[in-house]
Amino acid sequence: MQTDKRILIPTDFSDNAWNTIVYAMQLYKGSSCQFDIVHVYDVHPSQLATTLSSQRIGFFQDLIKKESEAGLNSILDDISNSYPDSTHVFNVHSRKGDFVDVIKDMVNTQTYELICIGTKGATGARALFLGSNTHSLIKNVDRCPILVIPDEVNFSPIRSIVFATDFERIYYKAEIKPIKKIAKQFGAKVCMLHIYDAPSLSHVQNYNSGALDNYFKNLEYEFYVVPNFSGVTKGITSFIDEEDVEMLAMINYKHSFLEELIREAVIRKITFNTKIPFLVIPSDT
Repeated sequence: MQTDKRILIPTDFSDNAWNTIVYAMQLYKGSSCQFDIVHVYDVHPSQLATTLSSQRIGFFQDLIKKESEAGLNSILDDISNSYPDSTHVFNVHSRKGDFVDVIKDMVNTQTYELICIGTKGATGARALFLGSNTHSLIKNVDRCPILVIPDEVNFSPIRSIVFATDFERIYYKAEIKPIKKIAKQFGAKVCMLHIYDAPSLSHVQNYNSGALDNYFKNLEYEFYVVPNFSGVTKGITSFIDEEDVEMLAMINYKHSFLEELIREAVIRKITFNTKIPFLVIPSDT
């Protein structure tokens, strides 16, 4: 079947990864779509040699490959039993190698609309923790938007999207396109959120916000400017809680707030407290 869109979904066979597949199926319900579900495994002979004889290393690698393929076939069975949309096609891929390298290779050789990946909630808190694989993708994959699905988030129709930005850079159509597509599909309102330190916008910020006016002119949208009382992260999460939105979107510029947030999430084990899917869009610069 010829499809309009291709979505890439990495899996580790966890409940969170299955929830991500279900979310993606619901997000694109009614849209002709191919889902490529990939499991990446990596075996280092130098590490195995400490516990296994060289004769058994090949057997062990083959066993891991078979387990990967069996897990993917089990996912296909689960999808079949969940009454999938008739316009959806599902392919599975078992790949050996480094996780980020495999995903980058797939993105570079195929045109994907989106990568959907799950990440587990922080223990004892309803929070989003950028785990090592998710963090690595955001840091290293710059040719495809990434939708991060927090643990145990159930799909609900997208009524509003928070686009957190500082208006400091020129916006390109390719950066805005993923937000517009989802907003148009669901008739969602786009809430452009700026957490400010200065009480008024600079000339550059006014110019760039005007460009957003033009980009979103055929959609429902609104600008929100919120004072930075307790940090950008807290400002965004508080807005999400107060406005009851279904998705957060940000452009992943180099040397930006998002880059700093990613660094903190890994090095300092800081959680980014959002209960909604997080759309990370690579910058077009």
